[in-house]
This record gives sequence, C-alpha cells and structure tokens, in this order.
Amino acid sequence: MRLSHLATALLLAAIPLAATAAGKTACHDGGRYRVVAKATESVGTDLLIKYTARGRSIPACRYVVSAGDFEIRNERAEYFLGLRGALLILDSGTAPEPRGLIVWDLEKRQKVFTGTYSPPYSIDAAGMRFWAQSGEATDTTCPQAAGWRANGLGAALETETTLNFADLSLTPSVNTRCSARQ
Repeated sequence: MRLSHLATALLLAAIPLAATAAGKTACHDGGRYRVVAKATESVGTDLLIKYTARGRSIPACRYVVSAGDFEIRNERAEYFLGLRGALLILDSGTAPEPRGLIVWDLEKRQKVFTGTYSPPYSIDAAGMRFWAQSGEATDTTCPQAAGWRANGLGAALETETTLNFADLSLTPSVNTRCSARQ
C-alpha cells in the first residue's frame, strides 16, 4: 500500500515529537561540542551546548548549565536534526511539512539561517539536502493537485535544494515534485 504525501508528512513530522518525552535528555556529540537536548513540558526541546576540549573528558549527558555553556531555550518547538562543525541544525514546528529549519553558529552563538524544508533530507559535511517549496501547483504542473484540493488540501511544487554550509547559500537542483499541503 502506498502512503499519500500527507500521511508520509504526518509520520515524519511526528518523529521528533516521539523521540523526546517530557524532561528526558538526549546527547549529540560532534567535534568540539556536546549538545544536550531536554524535552520541554509541551513541545520542543531546550538545548544546552557544552564545549569539549581536546584531551579532556566529554561532559556528562545531563542538562545542568555550567559556566561557559550556551543555552538555547525552546521557542517554536525546536528539535535537533544535526551538528556539523560549529553549525547546529534544528527542525522547528508541530505541523506537517513544510517544517521550519534553523541553523545556529555555535562559535558566534547566533542564528545564521532560518527557512523551511520538507523531508526526506540528508546532512553531510558540505551541506543539507532537502525539498523546498518553489511554487504553487496547478492542475497542469501537478496532476494530483485537483484530488488533493477536492479533499480540502492544498498543493505546492517543491525543488530538491542544498543548503551549503560553507556560505549558507541555497542551491536548487533540477529535481522537482508535487506535494500536498494542509
């Protein structure tokens, strides 16, 4: 049985929610950082960045703020997606795709990119590949659109896109698809 785009989106959107029960912590290590993610009482996670130094032990996987740590408090249901060098990649939101995408520069301690993405996605050393809305779908450009609209949904055209970590630019590919919207 083939899942519809909406059913797939709902399933993928629930993954970050299911991964963290209230108050539980999960740790993610990469390079000079340990990210401790703690589920909030409602939705999303608070994030505590602990800096690791070469030759020193990795800090415990506990959400205890110490001198020199960097804390990112949950604002809009953020969830850990990845850590590449000094870049922390977060998912944001509670609705199906498109989802919010936030990138923090941990050296600068500031957000350096905000946008949206749709799964599936992949992250490697050079960047993050995902689907980004590139236009409205018409019955001509998206044969499924009429059926989705008849069921109360919208439709969008998406282009497979790469967020380049070197300069935070977006590079669209030639690959496109239709996607349902809630």
